[in-house]
Amino acid sequence: MDAPQALPDGDAGQPPRQPTLQATLDGLDQLGIAALVYRVEGDENWVAGANALACQQLALDARPPLADPWQWLDDQHQPLAADDHPARRRADSAPQGWRRCHLRDRHGSLRALRLRCRQIEADAGRQVLVALDEITPLDPHPADLPAPTPRLPASLHQWIGSLPIGACVIDAKGYLRLVNPTLCTLLGYAASELLGRPYGELLAPASRERGERHHQAALADGGGQQRVEVVRRDGSLCSVQVADSLVNDADGQPLRLACLVDLTAQREQTRQLEARNRRLEYLATRDEMTGLHNRRYGQQLLEQAIRRSRRYGEPLAVAMLDLDHFKTVNDEHGHAVGDEVLREFSDLVGTMLRQSDTLIRWGGEEFLLLLPGVDRFSAHATLGRVLARLVQQPLSACELQLSFSAGIAEPRQTSSHRLLEQVDTALYQAKQAGRGCITMAEETPQPPALREDTARPGNSASPTGPAPPEGPALPL
Repeated sequence: MDAPQALPDGDAGQPPRQPTLQATLDGLDQLGIAALVYRVEGDENWVAGANALACQQLALDARPPLADPWQWLDDQHQPLAADDHPARRRADSAPQGWRRCHLRDRHGSLRALRLRCRQIEADAGRQVLVALDEITPLDPHPADLPAPTPRLPASLHQWIGSLPIGACVIDAKGYLRLVNPTLCTLLGYAASELLGRPYGELLAPASRERGERHHQAALADGGGQQRVEVVRRDGSLCSVQVADSLVNDADGQPLRLACLVDLTAQREQTRQLEARNRRLEYLATRDEMTGLHNRRYGQQLLEQAIRRSRRYGEPLAVAMLDLDHFKTVNDEHGHAVGDEVLREFSDLVGTMLRQSDTLIRWGGEEFLLLLPGVDRFSAHATLGRVLARLVQQPLSACELQLSFSAGIAEPRQTSSHRLLEQVDTALYQAKQAGRGCITMAEETPQPPALREDTARPGNSASPTGPAPPEGPALPL
């Protein structure tokens, strides 16, 4: 075949008068050049026109305009990328020479050809004129080529396109034949980049073998679900739930309809919800400033500790600690310093307690302390050590020297309400004794059957501990 004549480019100095589209196609017919006119609508490529020679050599059996009826392949029989499709020629691209590629129609007929593209302006907007040369029929069914594009009902196109989840149609050989915009958005591809591509290439390597087995099972059984990971265009992985059903093309051939639900987004939403729930639980049970359990939750912990003590016959000591002259700290140094004092005091006490002990911010500068497994005498000794440490260690950036007063009691057979009254009374006695004291509540008389051996040395109601500092808290 003689080399085709070049497409007329017009006078470089003076733009030519634009002929009509049909006149251009008829002129190329007279030159012996098959020609197509493409236009782009979103992710779809449309054949807007074709001359008589193109209709004859490409066996085009429908009149334009029509959706692209062919699959365009490169010289290695691989589907062209979206930007390489003849309809996607950029307006700013340099003039292109002839290049070789392959074209396959819906019947499976394969043709080798050369093409050359040129952008044209028409009433319908930007279009691309594609000149075709050396159109040569090839083996229609080579083993390494994907199956021809099936004819799908228009209703299926519309239904899939309207779905809010990713959806695609996959033929028996595993090639993508239809994709919806949601799937394109999920994967980051244009529709033209996915159509004709093997579905398995979208799966993560760890999911491909299972995906192939599932594909065969879906075609045989007509449905099923599977969780796999797909690879987005940017290389990131996305976990999806795939639900399958079978549909038929216009020729009655079965196709796999796969709907993909993005589980990555669901997992992220679940993670955020769990984080919010943990935060709400924290706020419901913790004092936000000190990180200790708050009074509401502390009351529950107190009830649990009392029940456990009675169930197993173990001792339990409960103490209430109150920072001395804390109001003066707020008045003279400000609430920010007062908050810092409370946090540092909580940390200091926490470092001197056992893991089984629980410190609770009861309110203001008051702290409730639960000491399971020890009686009030052992608790008195523990608090004595804490108090001795506190009066030697200044708190906050202002280096304030503070002390605390404390009252201690044991639940015995009293209720938690009565126990707290006893602790408060003992705390009041410690304050009255001059502050910086630890006082044990007096025993409540019990029936003989419940009375325990209380032959312990010392006066339980007398204040003990290091000498309290005089007056308000002052910096060292």
